[in-house]
Amino acid sequence: MTFIAFAVVAALAPAVAHAAPAGDDFDSATEITSLPFTTTIDTTGSSKADDDPNPCYFWGEGSVWQKYTAQSDGLLRVAARTDAWGTMLAVYTGQRGALDLEPSACVHNGNYTVHAEAGTTYYFMLVEYGGSAAGAVSFTLRETTPEPNDDRAAATVTSVPGDHQADLTRATAEQGEVPPSCAPEATRSVWYRYTPAYAKFVQVTSVQAISVHRAGDLSEVDCSAPRSTAVFHAAANESYLIRMAASPQATDGFQVSLRTAPDIVPHTTTWPRVPNVLSDTTLGASSGDPIYQPVASGTIDLGDGTVIPVTGNNVTHRFTKDGDYRVTTTVTTPDGRTGTSVRTLKVETHDVSVPALTVPTSARAGQSKPVKAFVANIRSEDDVTVTFYRVGQNGESDKEIGRLTQRVPVSLTGTTEFPFAYTYRPEDATAGHVTFRVRAEVAGYGWSGDDKGDDNEARATTTSVRPVATMSARIE
Repeated sequence: MTFIAFAVVAALAPAVAHAAPAGDDFDSATEITSLPFTTTIDTTGSSKADDDPNPCYFWGEGSVWQKYTAQSDGLLRVAARTDAWGTMLAVYTGQRGALDLEPSACVHNGNYTVHAEAGTTYYFMLVEYGGSAAGAVSFTLRETTPEPNDDRAAATVTSVPGDHQADLTRATAEQGEVPPSCAPEATRSVWYRYTPAYAKFVQVTSVQAISVHRAGDLSEVDCSAPRSTAVFHAAANESYLIRMAASPQATDGFQVSLRTAPDIVPHTTTWPRVPNVLSDTTLGASSGDPIYQPVASGTIDLGDGTVIPVTGNNVTHRFTKDGDYRVTTTVTTPDGRTGTSVRTLKVETHDVSVPALTVPTSARAGQSKPVKAFVANIRSEDDVTVTFYRVGQNGESDKEIGRLTQRVPVSLTGTTEFPFAYTYRPEDATAGHVTFRVRAEVAGYGWSGDDKGDDNEARATTTSVRPVATMSARIE
């Protein structure tokens, strides 16, 4: 037979049908009678019943069931591992059609801890994503023990710095144990004991809920919700119990680290960035904490005799004189850490105005005549830019004619002249008049450089603009 003929025959041959594996249906689940139990389950050929559950929305095409009735209360460790992708392990209790998934009991190529109750039957469902993923699955079920520091009395002794890891799936709740105040659902826990030789602030970091208690009376010193940081003040030679806890639905392996809490360096913000005496300054204080604890209380001493309490909200203040001020900010975080910072705050007011714009009262088209803007400055000597515009008519936009920058000294009574010139146009004569405007800005500070911008413009009108003079008109 040629190779081509063999290939055709192979292609036309019917697919090989695989017999359903043992435990293919819930009612025929393979019963486990003793522990430890280890087996290899071939999921090839498995099917899925219409009433099979879909654990954690895993819509597989086949399932194989095992079951075990707990002989006593305790922890069971089940594992299902395969080299192929696609097998999900789920653990249920209950009856067919009314099965209850154990807390977070969806595991892909891993293990799960069952908190077993005597007399309860547990059903272990292996779900195959598809036929191509089916194959050998290593399945084990055994008894296991809680974490060594599961009980408060067996708390693991720790130090600062200290790093630990544990598995809250193997944690339980002691009889009468009160959950953390910040995470009342966190009923499974492990414990650590810390006794400092000298007083310090301690930072505890983990993804689990953290509560810190005085060992003597179990009073709660601090509580931190999952994925946050606890900080507490540890007194010298006093023992503290640190509890890591999670709800049954959120238990997992975790890491916890203990470190000396960092110092805080408060930061004060101002708006505007450079305050002035013409408007209120908005001030805010942040803790400057590397672990992002907020401000609980504090003060901002502005150096002008004003001390403002910090409450977490922004505050306002108006300075009365330009100058450099020594601003001292002291804040305290909720955990009791206090920090102080000092900065020099420059208060500098920029305020120029245009009290006058002089233009000719009359002109002819084609004539060039002088235009003068006068700028007053009573605050700080500044470079000032004045822009000269012809105001548009009949929907036209204003047209810039020129701009000039000069140094404008401080004067309580005088002004600085900005000279321009304008050549009148035929369209000015057609309209019979033309209006001009000027705008003064403190150079180098942008649009917001002037602290009182409502007096920075002036307008004036040449009220009579006639056409270009004819020869006869000139002779006359």
